[in-house]
Order: sequence, then structure tokens, then C-alpha cells
Amino acid sequence: MRQKLKCFWQALLRLDITVDSFLNLPENVFLLGRQTWGSSLYVRPCYRGIFDQMMELYSSPWTIKQFLITGTPGIGRSFFAIVLMGWLVMEKKVTSIVFDSYETRYLFMFKGTDVDVVEGNKMDFKDVIDDDTAWWILDTDNFLDDRDANIVLLSSPDLKRYNKFVKLPSSTTLYMPVWTDDEIEKCRMQLYPHLSEARVEELVWKWGNVPRYVLKKADIAQAQTSLDIAITHCRWKDVIACIGGPDTAPHASHKLLHLEVVSDKYDKVTVKPASPYVVQKIEENGGKYHVKHLQKLVHLSIGMPMYAAAAGVFFESYAHRRLQEGGSFEVWPLGPSKEARPKVIQLYDLKLKPCSNVCVFKELKEVKRKSKGIYYVPQNHNFPAVDAIMQPTLLFQMTTAQKTQVHLKGLQAAASRLRVQPPQLFFVVPNDIFMTFRFVPGIPQNIEQWVLKVPWM
Repeated sequence: MRQKLKCFWQALLRLDITVDSFLNLPENVFLLGRQTWGSSLYVRPCYRGIFDQMMELYSSPWTIKQFLITGTPGIGRSFFAIVLMGWLVMEKKVTSIVFDSYETRYLFMFKGTDVDVVEGNKMDFKDVIDDDTAWWILDTDNFLDDRDANIVLLSSPDLKRYNKFVKLPSSTTLYMPVWTDDEIEKCRMQLYPHLSEARVEELVWKWGNVPRYVLKKADIAQAQTSLDIAITHCRWKDVIACIGGPDTAPHASHKLLHLEVVSDKYDKVTVKPASPYVVQKIEENGGKYHVKHLQKLVHLSIGMPMYAAAAGVFFESYAHRRLQEGGSFEVWPLGPSKEARPKVIQLYDLKLKPCSNVCVFKELKEVKRKSKGIYYVPQNHNFPAVDAIMQPTLLFQMTTAQKTQVHLKGLQAAASRLRVQPPQLFFVVPNDIFMTFRFVPGIPQNIEQWVLKVPWM
């Protein structure tokens, strides 16, 4: 193993580690010496972002020296260790890195032209991890001891694993985001060409953008069935617990709920359902109680922002279903903010017929102007500006909170696909905010703004 690691270390330090490209080792040289990891690694843009943030904190007046890197399980935190080691040596002139993996400890050295790796156990190299110029990277289940070295702990969200670590006075937590659609596709084409684009899209719809399950284990039946097993055993109370405290929730919950990074400094996250499939299955499992559960979650989210993202996703799914079923919905028009708000709001009824079909589209050009009774939903749940389209005039955007802006280009592009002008943009909301919703600035005057209440069944 030592020779394999030395070959890896020598090869890594000869390469340029470039963001948004593949790091390719020579033939028969493997990432961290592990043949199962292969010889190629996609260098995600977030790797650079997290590294830069680490270095900024490290050189700050308060000198952060201990970093917990966590995030949704299955997104490749362990691979970050590889580029981290390379950048530390090549850019920060670090000469000694200790790497812990389960019961084994390795010392990676780089001094001048001398490149070497020494293998030991958990009791070895204590003189190195007591050196404040060295770096100690742990890809293990537990952190046991504080030392003078700069420490990076890679861990899935589990407070039991890092409770001691986060209490250290010079520690901080950074979060690695789940993959983007573009990152998944690039990795599929380069490393998993045997998987069709359609197959991977199908798995993303089920799992969300987690490469462990949509790429690496796409063809492993046991891995694929584990999602449904997790859904079966997860109760609504587990969902709420995971949203409120993701690092204290059962491990299986993280297959259903993902950590979404909401800061360009990688220090803040929110919790959202992993995928449309997961939302659908949780709704089915809830049965007749699901709407009551959802109503409580939406109400909870108004005063507790940590629940807002998940509440929004579950509410959007519920609202889609209600609109597709048709019926009469209370609405009222939103006037410009400079206009005085009427003391008595005039309510109207929007009558919708049951949809004849639901069409999931990738691109707006698939929205047919001459269609009738078709409910168009974007495949990408992060599609800008609108969540659904119906001819001849209707645009829908679901929300559980007041909007302050919209994606203008996306909105205008969606509006251009409507057969009849002017477009009507309906903000679809729960009862809690229906009467207090306000005009959203920045939307062109030719697009009417309305608010629509989805009643609880």
C-alpha cells in the first residue's frame, strides 16, 4: 500500500489541479492508492470555494485552525481530501500532511525534491500532528484528540462524530453542496459513459443530485432499493426532526432530506427534500394525515426559518396537485406598492377545469401555444420564475413566504410562450399569507400580478 500511495503522491504533485475539469492520474496509479477509487477525479468548483474560504479564515485575525467539512452523504467529501492535499503543498508550501483513514494513518511529505509516504497506525506521527505548520486530515468516524496541527475533519452530518471537535475554540464548520445537474452530466460522460443520460435523469428524479447513487451505484440493486427502505421506515416526525437538527437525525433521513448550501462562504445551509420522488412517497405514506402535517409545517416555517425551504417544497407539490384537479380558487389582484392598499380587498374566483394532461418540460419551447387543458411543469425544480404554466394566460409560482423579487428573464421567457396577452402571474400561497401578500417590484407592468389561495383539504 505504501508504494501505491507514494506513486499517487508523486503523480498528484506533478499535475495542475484545475477547477471544473478532471484530474487524471497515470495508468495504474490510483486516487489515494485505492484501486476502487479509480484514477480520475472531477474537481468541483465548490472544492476551490471551500479551500479559499478555509485559507481566508486561517489567515484571519482570529486564526481558525480546525475545519469540519460536512454535507449530504454521498456527495464526495473524501475526494476533497485529494485536492486539498495538492493545493496545500503547491500553493501554501505545506511540507507535512497526516491523513487518517479508519484505523490507518499516513504521513505524506514533500521537501524539495523529496516526496515520500510513510504508513503507520493511530498512535504514530504524534510529533508531526503536534507541529503547528503541519496539516492533519481525518476521513474517519470519530475525532478523539486535539493537537497543534491544523485539522480538517471530513464527516457526514452526525453530531456524535464531531461533538468534541466543534467545541474547540478555533474550529468552524463548512458545508459541501450537493452536485449540480451540469456536474452530474460531466461526470457521467467522462467516468460513467455506460450510463445513458435518460437513466441518470431517472435516478436524479428519485435520489436528487447525489453521485454515489445516480452514478457510482446506479446499477447496484441493493443500493437502489435502499431509498425505498429508508422512505418506508421514516415517519413524519423523523422528517421534522431532520429539518430542525440535521446532525442529530437518523442517518437514513439524509437519503430523504438534503443539506442545501445557501451562502457563498459555505457556512449556512437549509434542509430540503431530496427529490420529487421522495416528496411524492412521503405524501403517500402520510395518507389522510399528510395535509394536516403539511399545514403545521407551513405554519411552523413562518416563525422558524430553518423549516421554510422544506415547507416550500412540500407545499409546492400539494399546490400542483390541487391546481391540476381543478376547482374554484380565491384570488385577488396585486396593485403597485406606491398605490394605497385597499381597506377592503375585493376577492374573485378563478375557476379551473381539471387538467387533461400534465406535461413535464425541459425547455420552454416544449410549451405549446395551441394546447388546451395541459398543465406544464418544468423538469428542473429550480427553473427560474415559474413553477407551472397553463394556456392561454396563466403562470403559477408557489411560495410560502412573501416574495421580494423574481427572476425577470425567466419570467419574461415563460410569458412569451403564452398564447394570449397579457400574462397573469399567480403567486400560489397558503391561507396564512393570502391576505397579507404584497405587490412584487421589478415585474413588468404588462404582466398582471395576482395572489391565489390554495385551501387545505
